[in-house]
Amino acid sequence: MRTCRTPNPARSNSSISSIPRIPMTRTLLLLATTLLTALPLHANPLQELRDTLGRLAGHTPLKATVQLKSESRTQDGDEGDTSAGLATVQLEDGPTGLRLAYPQAALAQAAQEEAARAANPKAPAPTATGLKGLSFSEVRELSRAAETLRRDLANAIFKTERNEAWQGRPARVLVFDVPQVKKDKYVKKFESTLEVWLGADGTPLASRQRQRVEGSAFVVINFEMQNTEELVFAVVGERLVATQRTSVTRGSGAGQKGSGRTEYTLQPQS
Repeated sequence: MRTCRTPNPARSNSSISSIPRIPMTRTLLLLATTLLTALPLHANPLQELRDTLGRLAGHTPLKATVQLKSESRTQDGDEGDTSAGLATVQLEDGPTGLRLAYPQAALAQAAQEEAARAANPKAPAPTATGLKGLSFSEVRELSRAAETLRRDLANAIFKTERNEAWQGRPARVLVFDVPQVKKDKYVKKFESTLEVWLGADGTPLASRQRQRVEGSAFVVINFEMQNTEELVFAVVGERLVATQRTSVTRGSGAGQKGSGRTEYTLQPQS
């Protein structure tokens, strides 16, 4: 006949007490460490963009046409003047350098316009005006957009970041303050912001820079200028180019007012 044995409380307590216990604070610390290790490191947005631009500053050969369209208006009291520009050049940029080709027909047309202006200063000269705007420094900013954007970011101060679609594509926008580098005794107020739209892989898609300047000269002359410049980017090989660049300016001072709009279009060719 079997007899039932009552469990020994002392023995049962001894078994439980033999299980090692981890203090709660230590458990939380281990869990937090595991989570932090699993999270990706958040890079400095400005440095991340600079690194991307460094990779896109290559010398992949580029052939393209560059067109300029411009219009400007000035008003001085009751008198006003307008001017327009329209011209196209051929561009080649690569390891050997940058070359611009001005079509012979355009050069001949510009010569005729300048001759007409010698007799009548208000005669229209769209081709001559357009060719003047298609200088080396202006065109280089299109074909070597990574260099240009890196220069603009040289003194930029990162301000904030937001998610915002660009032409229906998911993107994030980096916003920077751009301080005045060269001080001017006549400038009393200077504001400049730069926004850069980045794709999912960090490649720049577009940018927009706004500037506002207010000042005075000789006490009685006040002036104000505003400028907005927008660029659209594309990648050709290892080169970042600006396929569109639009600048809109407005200004007033000393009884005069002026406004202008300039559009550059770069069309890569195979």
